[in-house]
Amino acid sequence: MILVDHQTIAKIPVLNIIKDDNQGKTLPTIFFYHGFGSQKELYLHYGYLLAQRGFRVILPDAQLHGERREKAAESEQAVYFWHIVQNNIDELLLLKNELLARNEIDPERIGVGGVSMGAITSLGMLARYEWIKVGVSLMGSAYYGHFAKQLLLQATDQGLEFPYDVDERLASLNPYDLSEQLEKLGERPLYLWHGKMDNVVPFAYSERLYQTLVEDGEAENVELVVDEKAKHKVSIEGILGSVAFFEKYL
Repeated sequence: MILVDHQTIAKIPVLNIIKDDNQGKTLPTIFFYHGFGSQKELYLHYGYLLAQRGFRVILPDAQLHGERREKAAESEQAVYFWHIVQNNIDELLLLKNELLARNEIDPERIGVGGVSMGAITSLGMLARYEWIKVGVSLMGSAYYGHFAKQLLLQATDQGLEFPYDVDERLASLNPYDLSEQLEKLGERPLYLWHGKMDNVVPFAYSERLYQTLVEDGEAENVELVVDEKAKHKVSIEGILGSVAFFEKYL
């Protein structure tokens, strides 16, 4: 049996998912993040599959999403997209510390993963925290600066206005931009899945990251899986591949 426990950890609503016979145990743990406009409950299939394999899985709600949406319109979520991503990254430390205090997680076996905005979040976490052992990016981008400028152009074309200094916001992303500090990835395993026809987060970002790592001789533990026909939706093969990757390396 798989247990899904709705909790508030460090004031963040999460789903804490384990096998029933793992209750009270210190476990290898995966923090898995949802996409833009979504919420934690819609990613329960990842939690179920990973918990079956002995992991503790934490599914948090991002700021302005799920239980934290606070009646925010989609336009507000879009305007604060990078605030949300950065907030996810900063909050991971709070979640980790509280779970460590409860003896629920193995500090030597912590992984992160996510879909779309959650994948972008996970790549930024690898730039920020050296104690993360494994990363999974499903339709993400490590190129924060470049992608942020692309999203800015799209938002401007749609008539969105930004209640903050955009240049200052872009500059503040630098510490989270893995593409500018690939040495921080080190030898840590990273799984990249992307649909070649993705019309939301361009496939070129995952391809470029992988090729750069290959050219630098740093791709030994990095796997790029390309779905030639997929748009912005993870295939069953991608889901199962990410689960198998965590199982192999974490």
